[in-house]
Amino acid sequence: TARVPDNIDIVFSFAPYGNFMALVDRLAELPAPQRPLLIHWNTEGIPDPHLPWPLIYPASQLRSWVGRTLTHAGLENAPPFSAFKERMLRYRYVGDYYNAYQRGLLTIFADSSVIYAQIHRKHGLPTTYLPWGSVPEWYEDMHLPRDIDVLWLGKRGTKRRSQLLDQLRAALTPHGVQIYVVDNEEHPYVFGRQRTEMLNRAKITLNITRTWFDDNFSRFSMAAPNRSLIVSEPMLPHCLEYKAGVHYVSSPLDELAGTIVHYLAAEDERRRIVNNAYQLLTTELTMVNSVARVMAQADAVLQGGGQQAGKNGA
Repeated sequence: TARVPDNIDIVFSFAPYGNFMALVDRLAELPAPQRPLLIHWNTEGIPDPHLPWPLIYPASQLRSWVGRTLTHAGLENAPPFSAFKERMLRYRYVGDYYNAYQRGLLTIFADSSVIYAQIHRKHGLPTTYLPWGSVPEWYEDMHLPRDIDVLWLGKRGTKRRSQLLDQLRAALTPHGVQIYVVDNEEHPYVFGRQRTEMLNRAKITLNITRTWFDDNFSRFSMAAPNRSLIVSEPMLPHCLEYKAGVHYVSSPLDELAGTIVHYLAAEDERRRIVNNAYQLLTTELTMVNSVARVMAQADAVLQGGGQQAGKNGA
């Protein structure tokens, strides 16, 4: 991690994409009066919430400690320790966040899931619910024919999702419906304008989660503004703004193939939901609005009149 520049008021990070604690440690090296306010916006999942917190918390602290120790020793990318780098990442994220907050270095913490935000607040980490929104560069009306029936974008990731994707494909084949799979195996990942073009061509964008409790709404923020109908397995209400049947279609897994066949034929129904989602994602649920909310909170902290890390709730 590069040195934190001088004379800045705020460091704003998200995801994480990389070693979050390396950034935290850089800030810890600065004298407190010179230390910028740290905002972190988490968009990653957490360990299975069915597990008891007295198990999750110590496991997360241990995973975080191991990660920090290997980094400080310069061994994180060295065999055999490098094999551990991508293991138990959800535990590491949780452990890192609580560690940073308890050290007084994480001023504002936000999460794209209202459910995860509630879990963190319950266990002592003040958290702001900050939904993931659309970005104008992610969408465009290209006036292309919708010649892709169903589009899958993203890594298969887990055995669960890979099996469900294959099962759905087999169930759709007798109906003459094809899934175009962009998983970096059948077809390479697409980004930028190429992704926008593909979403403009897709009648339906499929959503299947890695786990039963995942927040997958980042996919929605790309598909909906390009007027591709999202058809999803049932999801937890991570994002309060999205309503099943209004902004997307939710279907039980054993009915997913039939639901897709129905909406491919029901163009008027598909258009109604697509238009609702387009309006939501291009007016209310935008990245600009979310960032403005958290920056207003940061400004209140800097002015001495605010509270840290979402203590005012969702």
